[in-house]
Amino acid sequence: MSKGTTVAWTNLDTADHTVTSVEPSPMVLNSPVIHQGNTFQFTFNRTGTYTYICNIHPFMRGTVTVAP
Repeated sequence: MSKGTTVAWTNLDTADHTVTSVEPSPMVLNSPVIHQGNTFQFTFNRTGTYTYICNIHPFMRGTVTVAP
């Protein structure tokens, strides 16, 4: 995706989750706890690869790549 894109994570699970950066990261992702049915949004204004986990369930991982 390109710089300036906003990504939304919606919790469709019954368990709570977070979106939390794994270092190194161009910017810090650090959502509050996302309860069932709630959404966390983040606008990516810097290029790079963003790896993140759920602090509650660290085996849950994801990556967002932002191109110029």
